[in-house]
Amino acid sequence: MLIIPLTGKISKQNPPIVTILLILINCFVFFLFQWGDAEKYRKAFEFYIESGLAKMEVTRYRDYIFDTRGEGSIPASLEQKELSDDAFMRLYPEMQRDAVFMKKLLNDEIITTEDPGYGPWKSLRMNFEAMKAQTVAQKYGFKPAERSLVTTFSYMFLHGSFMHLFGNMVFLWLVGCVLELGCGRAFYVALYLLTGVAAVWLFGLIYMSSTTPLVGASGAIAGLMGAFTVLYGRKKIKVFYSFGFYFNYAKVAGIALLPVWIGKEIFQLLFGSYSQIAYVAHIGGLASGALLGYVNLKFLGQASEEVFGEDPREKIPQLLEGAMQRIGKLDMHGARPLLEEVLEIDPQNMSALTHLFNIDKLNPRGKRFHKTASRLFDHLTSDNKAHQTLYTTYKEYRRLSKKLKLGPDLIFQIASAFSAHGYVNESARIMALFLKDRPEYQKLPTGMLRLGQAYLKNGMKKRGKECLQILCRRFPESAESKIARQLLMSAS
Repeated sequence: MLIIPLTGKISKQNPPIVTILLILINCFVFFLFQWGDAEKYRKAFEFYIESGLAKMEVTRYRDYIFDTRGEGSIPASLEQKELSDDAFMRLYPEMQRDAVFMKKLLNDEIITTEDPGYGPWKSLRMNFEAMKAQTVAQKYGFKPAERSLVTTFSYMFLHGSFMHLFGNMVFLWLVGCVLELGCGRAFYVALYLLTGVAAVWLFGLIYMSSTTPLVGASGAIAGLMGAFTVLYGRKKIKVFYSFGFYFNYAKVAGIALLPVWIGKEIFQLLFGSYSQIAYVAHIGGLASGALLGYVNLKFLGQASEEVFGEDPREKIPQLLEGAMQRIGKLDMHGARPLLEEVLEIDPQNMSALTHLFNIDKLNPRGKRFHKTASRLFDHLTSDNKAHQTLYTTYKEYRRLSKKLKLGPDLIFQIASAFSAHGYVNESARIMALFLKDRPEYQKLPTGMLRLGQAYLKNGMKKRGKECLQILCRRFPESAESKIARQLLMSAS
């Protein structure tokens, strides 16, 4: 299943750069620095089990429970001197979560220096700790019993497994883009870092003596979810969803993403393979994110709902399809407003311009025909690859229109495009009209020079020389005439 909120504000001009950077940093850290951690942990715990250290410590934990909690505190099946594998699997996770016991164990208060087994145990435990210390998570994960400013921030860029990273990055993208573009980058960065710190503080308060490192961006992302729910929970947002091969769009309340995120958390809790992900810390992130979202909503007012505004360009395919259906039914009057609406959204839409031209050419005497033709020619002359379409469309326009009713600058652009792409005869006709009707046109010498050069380039030497000679006669003082004289001398 895939659910992606859609925001019309994401574009090449306005990318969610902070969210992208956060994802890249998290991935960079995991793949470059943490990729070998799983194997190092596997070897460390393999040593822990095979060396006998695990059963040694779990047995002591069983005795510790009995001594501190009294008779009946453990099942009779666990009171055997030699623990079975099933008994070990029941007690080991509990031992790891018992911060008080683990602190005493590591402080030599469980297996003391007077204990006959102290020497072998201490040696094995030191080897085990040394193997774990080789991992990035052990060095930079947050340990409440060994807390530091560095690990308070570094932990949120570490992950316990690829699936841990993947799940976090998916939700970072889902809600991060919305919050970054809707609330501004400064608030977004502060939100990410502060909620990540709040998550780790709560974890530290609850497990003050724990030496198990906390890793993951989940606390910060929980904060993003809390803020998102407060700021946009009631807002209807457009989402893309996919179930296997089926996909569609729908509008749902923003708060609907919260149970999806919680579902992801439960899935990782039940099926995740990495025990250093402390889901209790997410409560701190979620609560602090909701609080900061409320502060933004009530005092800062930086949560713009325009972030969910649909991109007007998304309507274009539907509008064009509607116009084509009406054209197919010969309902030109009904097709026109749809095409005009497309051009309001995208003034350079070639399909809409062409269809509008074909509609208006049914009445070539009307003003609309010339106006639409002007819009189409303006687009075609700006596209260097559309010269063939420009030529055929212009020929069609001239066939239907007895008089050229286009602006002089546009006509000049058309002639220049014809000269540049070898349509010299049509360019010559336009230049002749300029010489006859607009001899004072400022760009005329440039047009004549381009036409003369086009003639020479296409092997029409005689016509080229005639064109350049006209240029020299009509505009003898122009800069173009000087170039024309040089071309005439070299062409002689």
